[in-house]
Amino acid sequence: MKKYRVGFQRQMTLMVVMTLSMTFSVTFAQTTDNRIAEELQAIVSEEHADSGLVSLGAAISQNRVHLATAVSGERETGSGVPVSVDDKWHIGSVTKSMTATMIARLVERGVLQWDTTVGDILTDSRVRPEWRDATLSQLLNHIGGAKTDFPWRIQSLHPEEGAERDALRKEEVLKILEKSPSYQPGTDFEYSNVGYTIAAVLATTQTGKSWEDLMREEVFQPLRLSSGGLGPPVDENETMEQPRGHKTTWFRGPRAVTTDTDNSPIMGPAGMIHMSLEDLSAYANEHLLGSQGESELLSAQTFERLHEPGMEDYTYGWILALNNSWANEHQVLYHNGSNGFWFALLVIIPELQISIAVTTNDGDLRPARKSAWNIVRHMTAFLIENPDI
Repeated sequence: MKKYRVGFQRQMTLMVVMTLSMTFSVTFAQTTDNRIAEELQAIVSEEHADSGLVSLGAAISQNRVHLATAVSGERETGSGVPVSVDDKWHIGSVTKSMTATMIARLVERGVLQWDTTVGDILTDSRVRPEWRDATLSQLLNHIGGAKTDFPWRIQSLHPEEGAERDALRKEEVLKILEKSPSYQPGTDFEYSNVGYTIAAVLATTQTGKSWEDLMREEVFQPLRLSSGGLGPPVDENETMEQPRGHKTTWFRGPRAVTTDTDNSPIMGPAGMIHMSLEDLSAYANEHLLGSQGESELLSAQTFERLHEPGMEDYTYGWILALNNSWANEHQVLYHNGSNGFWFALLVIIPELQISIAVTTNDGDLRPARKSAWNIVRHMTAFLIENPDI
């Protein structure tokens, strides 16, 4: 994961409770043209063979149409059990844009504002004055004064979802806020899992709902992302019906980890979601629709905010690519993520209406990043060169 330097009324929440379970039809058709599927499968298979990764998967969409999903490799190294196009993948910090999208839904309904501050919601006396003016927007853009990560000790904390987890997450945030920030909020940039967790705690304190429930109600359910879940994908019957994450070892190659191996759920808002490739592609497609003012999830103005790069070209869970000649100089927004056992990359090119998602259940980040970007560049060029498909 790349590191960069650098009073509201609760009644408002009650007014919108009835809207939270609403869903709408997501425009995401299927193509019958096999040429793209064949090309994607070929490049995924080639990169899988060349990289030595346990598996690779990719999905691509354009102009609101799901074009193809392709996979190659095993659910667990040496198992002989192949990955499937319907498998679920841990997406690491790609979670961040989903957390920001969830918060954007709350902002549009007036439950929160982008300039809501830490001090507006967290009135605990332990919160230092230097933190009180840090805004929700700053926290989601890594300019809110938060350091990159929580103390290592939180990795031993794995409370079950529910009241215990909520209370512990808030307590760990308060422990951060009772110390001085890394820098004055708004003056510098530091990529921060902590910042996203603080932002989530502001949302959960204001709504009285957990981050997990808010993600289901504001992102998964409206977009019908039925495979969306929290933490690594877990086998229901322990028969390896889902991929396992893998840890890199120097002498023995990749080693499978258990299906509950993950970072502490305390920092879940920064990187704890899993879903299928097609659902990840559908999520990206909604951001593409939003960039054209055609999404029912959020307004065009909100999507414009979510996609407008700020300091260090970072914006609400997306990064602006600085070298995009392969995309004909069009703006490229992306984010990758890894918990050390999985890797995911999600790329959108709004002007070309292209989204590409790449995943692997292998924590060897160097070949994972290389292969993922090779797939993205190859398929983008293929679509540009074949506009008739």
